[in-house]
Amino acid sequence: MDDARSVHIKSVRRKGESNIGTSKPMGAKSRHANEKFANVEKLFLQLLTNYPEGSISIIDKNFQVIYTGGELYQQLQKDPLSWPGKNILSMFPSTLEKRIQSELSQVFFGKIVSDLELHDCCFAGHSYTMDAFPLVEEDKSVKRAGIIIRNITRLKQAEEGFRMALEKEKELGELKSRFVSMASHEFRTPLSTILTSAYLLSKYITTEEQSKRDKHLERIISSVNTLTDILNDFLSLGKMEEGKILARPSSFNIRELITGIVNEMVPIEKKGQTIQYDHNGEEMVILDKGLLKQIVSNLLSNAIKFSSDETQIEVKTVHHADALELRVKDYGMGISKGDQKHLFERFFRGANAMNIQGTGLGLHIVARYAELMNGNVTCKSELEKGSEFIVTLKQPPLRK
Repeated sequence: MDDARSVHIKSVRRKGESNIGTSKPMGAKSRHANEKFANVEKLFLQLLTNYPEGSISIIDKNFQVIYTGGELYQQLQKDPLSWPGKNILSMFPSTLEKRIQSELSQVFFGKIVSDLELHDCCFAGHSYTMDAFPLVEEDKSVKRAGIIIRNITRLKQAEEGFRMALEKEKELGELKSRFVSMASHEFRTPLSTILTSAYLLSKYITTEEQSKRDKHLERIISSVNTLTDILNDFLSLGKMEEGKILARPSSFNIRELITGIVNEMVPIEKKGQTIQYDHNGEEMVILDKGLLKQIVSNLLSNAIKFSSDETQIEVKTVHHADALELRVKDYGMGISKGDQKHLFERFFRGANAMNIQGTGLGLHIVARYAELMNGNVTCKSELEKGSEFIVTLKQPPLRK
């Protein structure tokens, strides 16, 4: 058979014969050389047959297989001995044939193909690479080519896992930087207020100065509450990242819950601000009461914070057949279109809100809590005209 092995064998034998002369019987050295070559050939054939996670093939210029072998055939449950004489392109999906043919055609002009990735080559979801190289004859011509196909699925999976780990590490690094920057800014103001007011309180010792003492006590209480809110945001974020917060639905009256939260907001309302609440539909809902309270409190706190004095804040809940819809609308500074794309990201602060105290975690927590209750949050806003946040939470059918 005129294949690569027979060409190689003839070549070796000619070299052996030249050492001892053609007219004399084969000597010990020639026999030793032939035995050595036979052992090498056996090892080479074992390599071809048992090549792991892939195949090794030799083809001619017509892309017909001269020899092929490897574990890939075992995985495909095909006999490699049936392939010689067949077109190697038929081994591949039709979507890859033209690409592979183009690459292999260049090999017969001396090109080397290295690490050509072939996705879904033999098995769906698996990745392979193909290396192809010319097998140069003694006259420098290329009549045959070698092809090595390797299954790199596990390598790609490991690579993807490594990439995701790097991205996670990078994200954590960025979060740490943003946290340090935010914390240094947000903690400084209330701590300075507490320190200053505590110092001044020690100066007001007469009964006539009680009003001044009350003023500084209110500042201290307000600053402590601010610090508490910041720490609560951090604790909530940490628990969510650790998967420690789960939705625990229960039945409760939505009107009573929202009315109670609105009343709790009175102490932090600005001068002349009012909160109007309205509900439509069935009042009994099945949700996580604690998570919903945090959502409403965060949205109302933001509405108060980012609205000016003498403005109205509107809260509305509607119980539809399969969902509860919560709307919180203010007529404050609004949010730019560019900033709206990043509203629910951790530590994000709008460009027009940098001078207003906050962690940039409130809306992120709102969105995450909504997801825990199979819901979502959207925003409608326009600069200087206000913002409206719509929270939609899925509800089971009402029992009659």
